[in-house]
Amino acid sequence: MAALSTQLLILLAVPSAVAVRTVSKVDLGSSYLAALEEGELRSSERTFARFAAAFPEMHSAANSCPYGDVAESKRGGTTSYSCNWKAAGAGSTCPELQQARLKPGRSFIASSYKGFTDSAVNDFPLKPLFDKTGKVRGDETYERLVQLHIEGLLHEDVKFLEDKLLLKEMAQKLGVPATTSYFGAHKKEWESGKKAVFIETMKGFCKAGVDNFMIKATHLSWSAGMKIVRNWQQVCGGSLQEEVDKLTAYVESDILGQLARETDAHLRDILEPGVSVEELFSTGGASMIPLEAKVQVVWGKAYLVWIVGQDYRGCQSQSGAWHVYPDKSGWDLKGIISKNGGSDEVNERIMSSGAWNTLITKAEAFAKGVGADLMRVDFFIGFPEDPNEEL
Repeated sequence: MAALSTQLLILLAVPSAVAVRTVSKVDLGSSYLAALEEGELRSSERTFARFAAAFPEMHSAANSCPYGDVAESKRGGTTSYSCNWKAAGAGSTCPELQQARLKPGRSFIASSYKGFTDSAVNDFPLKPLFDKTGKVRGDETYERLVQLHIEGLLHEDVKFLEDKLLLKEMAQKLGVPATTSYFGAHKKEWESGKKAVFIETMKGFCKAGVDNFMIKATHLSWSAGMKIVRNWQQVCGGSLQEEVDKLTAYVESDILGQLARETDAHLRDILEPGVSVEELFSTGGASMIPLEAKVQVVWGKAYLVWIVGQDYRGCQSQSGAWHVYPDKSGWDLKGIISKNGGSDEVNERIMSSGAWNTLITKAEAFAKGVGADLMRVDFFIGFPEDPNEEL
């Protein structure tokens, strides 16, 4: 029990410090965390570039964000909007704000620690993929726990979480909502007949009225292989076959013909290459890239939600600019969240909607369903034009 308590304390305490990390990186001390950070940054930049290229009209659209444009979000100022991991100084430009950001995290840990401990020791359905019992001594650092977590992914069952086709099936089984899927196939299926199905699906979009969609690799990480397709209906009456041929060639060369990086051994050695075609989700309004809520779950209980992307005003939430704990404390693009109101209007709209509870309960259901001690579950957030409608 003492070893478990030590591990749990580290898992809970360190993320709150990491949430406000500065350019010093708090001495990561591990190539594992450094690689994760680098991959996350690369994925974010790659995704933003692809959406920016796919939505050129959004660059000239009027920005209604009260905090400034994308450049301001990276300036490295003293406001919550401009002081984050990706801004100049990586969070070191707002020391007073960083101190204030630590308080809600520490407060939440202090009031919730027993609940996490009880969840961990009371018959939590830990699956072999995440079971570190044989390797844990009890004196692990946070970096060592992350290392063990990554090493544990070299297990055959990782395919049910990392393969995007199998992941969709798992989410559906656990009652967790997912984006609409139009097509999916692994390489062997593609070669044995599903290539023709893909071609017919692309042509069928004309009749179905599908105008925008996304093609993704099911076996690659950090957004590799992603392709955004817009205005498909414009090619339906003209160069349809030519465009279908281009997409088919792209799938075969840039997706099915690629393997995961050597550093992603759990993907490279276990997953079969595959492709999926999904809806292109839109947050709405002036948002160019979807607004995402990333829910961190520890022992089946939500610990932290960080929100990134663009809201309907066009405000760019960079990593670290908007963190909310399950008790609705934390900080948003305006600053520290107040219990008396007056916080950022979009944050308040999310917090007051049924969507907030859905994020928490569905993320916890997924983590428990797959038996994960530590799991992040990501959700897109969409905003109806009518502010009275539910998110």
